[in-house]
Amino acid sequence: MSKIENLSWASPIDDLYKGKTKPKSLENLKDAHVYTLYQLINIFPYKYYPVKLNPQLHQCVPGDYIRIKGSLTDLRVRPIFKRKLKMAQVSCTMVIGFEKISLTWFNAYPPLRQKVETLCESQEQTTLEGVLSFYRQQYQLTNPRFVSEDEAAEIELVYPSMNKVTGKYIKGLIEKIPVTLWDKLPTINSRSPSLSQAYKVVHNLNDKSETPIADCLERIKYQEFLIDQLKIIARRNKRNSIKIPPITFTEEQIAEVKSQLSFQLTVDQEKSLQDIINDLQSGHPLTRMIQGDVGCGKTAVAFIVSSLLASQKYQVAFMCPTETLAAQHYHFFQSHSNLSIGYLASSLSAKEKKIVSEKIHNGEYSIVIGTHSLFQKSIEFKNLGLCIIDEQHKFGVQQRIDLVAKSTTSHCLLMSATPIPRSLQLTQFGDLDISSIKTMPSQHRGYKTRVVETNNFENYLSFIKTRLELHEQGYIVLPNIEASEYRSKYSIGQLLEQYRQWFPETHIQAIHGQLKSDEQKEVIQKFRDNKIQILISTSIIEVGIHVPNATFISIYHPEYFGLSSLHQLRGRVGRDEKPGFCFLIAENSLTLEQKNRLKEFEKISDGFKISELDLKLRGSGDLFGIDQSGHEEGRRISHIVDDKKILDDVIEDINSKLNPETIHYLQNFYGIMSDPLVMKSV
Repeated sequence: MSKIENLSWASPIDDLYKGKTKPKSLENLKDAHVYTLYQLINIFPYKYYPVKLNPQLHQCVPGDYIRIKGSLTDLRVRPIFKRKLKMAQVSCTMVIGFEKISLTWFNAYPPLRQKVETLCESQEQTTLEGVLSFYRQQYQLTNPRFVSEDEAAEIELVYPSMNKVTGKYIKGLIEKIPVTLWDKLPTINSRSPSLSQAYKVVHNLNDKSETPIADCLERIKYQEFLIDQLKIIARRNKRNSIKIPPITFTEEQIAEVKSQLSFQLTVDQEKSLQDIINDLQSGHPLTRMIQGDVGCGKTAVAFIVSSLLASQKYQVAFMCPTETLAAQHYHFFQSHSNLSIGYLASSLSAKEKKIVSEKIHNGEYSIVIGTHSLFQKSIEFKNLGLCIIDEQHKFGVQQRIDLVAKSTTSHCLLMSATPIPRSLQLTQFGDLDISSIKTMPSQHRGYKTRVVETNNFENYLSFIKTRLELHEQGYIVLPNIEASEYRSKYSIGQLLEQYRQWFPETHIQAIHGQLKSDEQKEVIQKFRDNKIQILISTSIIEVGIHVPNATFISIYHPEYFGLSSLHQLRGRVGRDEKPGFCFLIAENSLTLEQKNRLKEFEKISDGFKISELDLKLRGSGDLFGIDQSGHEEGRRISHIVDDKKILDDVIEDINSKLNPETIHYLQNFYGIMSDPLVMKSV
C-alpha cells in the first residue's frame, strides 16, 4: 500500500507528497504550526464565491466571480528587474464575442508568461476565472486562474495566506487528501450534520449536499470546543493523579491567624479562604485564582493562607509585578505578623541579594515577597509549599511555571482584579478553580468613570479644583514619558508645567520609570504623606499604590491603554471611605470604534466583564500553550463569548452523554495524551 493510501488524520502534511523532495511551502506551514492533515483541514476558506458561468459582462457587477471563455490578444509584458526568476507583469485582452475584458497578472513567473504568449499567438480559446472589477472604464480580471472544463466548480473558495504560503497552495494541498479519508473523522452521538459531512461542505468537497455552510461551521465549532474539553479532562486527571501530603489546619489555628487582622472578613473572603483550605487538604495540587476588584481584600486572604502554611513549616513565595506592589505587601505582612518575612527585588544590592538568597535556601524566611527575581534559577527554597502570584496577568505563563517548579507541592494561588483572556478561558472552561470576591469591604466607596472631551474640559478642571479645596489628592496619567507624534502631544514635563499653571497653589510632582528606584520611593512616600497633592505619572502607578486620600485619577489618551490597564489605574481611587472619580481625557480625534470602546468601559466596573470585553478585542490566548493573547492554535473559528451556547452544549454532552470509553477514544484520536503542552502548562 502506498504512503498516500495509508494516510490518517494524524499523518504529517509531508506524506501528501510521494517523493523525498518537499516544497518549501510545507516548511512554512509547519512554522505556522500546521503539522498534520487534521490541522491542515482546519484552515478554512474566508470567502465563498458562487461562480457565474460565461455571463454577459454588462449584466455583472464588480465583485462577481466569473468563469469566461474566449481568445487572448494584445499582449503587453513589462519585466520586473528587481525581482528574481525573471518575473514580469503580463497584460492582455480577452475577446468574448462582442465583449472584451482586460487581464493582468502581476509577478508572473516565466511558465505563466509563456502560456499567455502562446495563447495570444494561436488565438486558441481558453477558460479563465476570477473576481470581476471595473477599472478605467473597462472590465478587468486581476491574476485570473486558468481552469480546465473538468475541474470547474460551481463555488470558488478563497483560502487565507499563511506564513508566505498562498491560499491557492493551501487549497491545492487540501484537495490532495484522499476522498476515502474524509469519512474517517470521528462521529459522536447523533449530531447533525456529521463531522465528515461538515468538513466536506466547508471545503466544497460534497457538491450534492444541501446542508447550509453555516450549519457545518456550527458543527465544527462544537468539535473545537469538544477537543478543548477533552484536553482539560486529560490535564485534570493528570493533576488529580498527583498525590501529595494533605496540609490540614485546626479551627483554632485559623482563628488565631484571623485575629491578627484589624477587620472582619467579608462573606466572599471567608468563602475564598475555605475554598483554598479545602484544596490544601485534598492531597492534590492547588490551582486556584482569586478574582476580585481592587480593594476587595484579596491580599488579606493571601495573608491568612500564607501564615497558615508557615505554621506548618512550609515556605511561601509571593510574587508581584512591580517593586512598589511588592513593598506594599511586604509592609502589610510585617505589620500584621511576627513571622520571618523576606523581601527580594532587583533594586537590592548584590550583597543584599546574596544574604536574602541564603536565608531563603536555609529556610530562615517563612514568607518571601518579591518581584521577578523569585523565579530566577539562582533562588532555591528549602521547602516551598505555596506560590502566590499577584496581578497574574502581568506575568508570562512560562514565568509562573518556573516559579511553581521550585515548589515541593505544586500549590499555586493566582490573584487578579482583571483576569487576562487566557485565564478567563481557563475559568469558563473549568480547568482553573476560581473564587470570586464580589462583596466589597463596608468602607469601600468605589468610583465613577467619565469620558472628558474638549467641549467639557473646563468643567473637568473646575471639578479637580473642588476636590483639591477639599484637601483631596489625585493622579494624572500619561501613556508616555516624552511627547510623541503618534501618541501624546504632551511629555510628562510639559503636563507637569501645565497643571502647575492651572493650580499654582498645589504641590505637584512627577514620577516615571526613568527615575531611580530610590527617587520613585521618595516621591511616592511624599504623596502618601500628602506633601504632594497631584502626582503626574506614567502607568507605573497601575498597581501597588494605596493612598486613601487619593480620590481622582485622570488618564490622558486612554485609547492607548489596554482595558485591563485602565481598570487597574482607576482602581487607585475610591478604595476606602471617600468616593473615587476616574476621568478618561480624550484629546485626540477618536475613531468611532475607540469612542464605543471607552463608552463601554465607562459603564462597566466588574473585572470579569472587563476581561470579557478584552477577550473580544485582544483574542483569546493560547489555552494550552504559553501565549497570553492572540488566537489560540486549537480553535480557529469558535469564540468563547460569541459561541457560548455551543460551549454550553459541549459541556452538557460531556457530563451526560459521553461515557469514559468514548472520551478516551477521542483523546487518543486527537493525540491529546501525548501532547506535552497540554500536559505541562498550568
